[in-house]
Amino acid sequence: MTTTLAPATTAELDMIGADGPTAVVITITPELAQQLLKRNTRNRKLRERAVSDYARDITAGNWSLNGEALKLSANGDVLDGQHRLHAVIEAGVPVDMFVVIGLDPAAQETMDSGRKRSTADVLALRSEENATTLAAVLRRVWAWQNGDHRFKGRQSPTTAECAALLEAHPELRRSAEIANRVRSSFPHIPQSVLGTCHHLFNAIDADECAWFFQRVADGAELPLGHPVLALRTRVTSERLDSVRLSEDRFMAYLIRTWNAVREGRELTRLMHKPGTEIPMPK
Repeated sequence: MTTTLAPATTAELDMIGADGPTAVVITITPELAQQLLKRNTRNRKLRERAVSDYARDITAGNWSLNGEALKLSANGDVLDGQHRLHAVIEAGVPVDMFVVIGLDPAAQETMDSGRKRSTADVLALRSEENATTLAAVLRRVWAWQNGDHRFKGRQSPTTAECAALLEAHPELRRSAEIANRVRSSFPHIPQSVLGTCHHLFNAIDADECAWFFQRVADGAELPLGHPVLALRTRVTSERLDSVRLSEDRFMAYLIRTWNAVREGRELTRLMHKPGTEIPMPK
């Protein structure tokens, strides 16, 4: 069994590593984090977004003791873990962390050299099908739910937040599957947008949503003036002209098309001026 220590000050922490490099589990309180950050004298530029992501996970209780360690030099300097320390302060909640104390300061040059595990990597480890598309859809649905309809906000969901969203909405797996299926037949709209819109439209009318995405995929038996035909024509034309469209523009196209279908309106030409408000699906 691992013993968790709870030093109140950096002086007490120094005593733990007095006899050389030592690895222990320590409860890092906001107060201890503040003291440690006074020793954060030689580190990378702080990334506020990373701090915010970590703090949300801590606040939500999604912070786990996963073996990644806060690393301190023999003289007490913080070599690795400044973002986690700032997140503890921002969340105002103590968390248990592995702490390695007493390292050679030169060891900092070899830290964080591995590639970060992405949400798609984690989903694949969980044997989720369509892991890459599912991760992309989860991130965008999370953004949409948080008011970022252009997917350009400063915040993006953590892996834990994506997992929580999937648990709350398991039907997103079906949206990712449909996105891949449509993309394979009609490769002019990104899977991330297709899956996000499928999730939004399915919540409004599941039967009409199924018909809508089948027609986006195959364009079968669509008369002149049908909104889906206008959508397919528009994105195909822009793709052939090598126009690079942003995801929010694709979202606007799909939502405008869906709304026209729902209202029974003809749509001969699909338009959306860049920078204008994204419509809401009805």
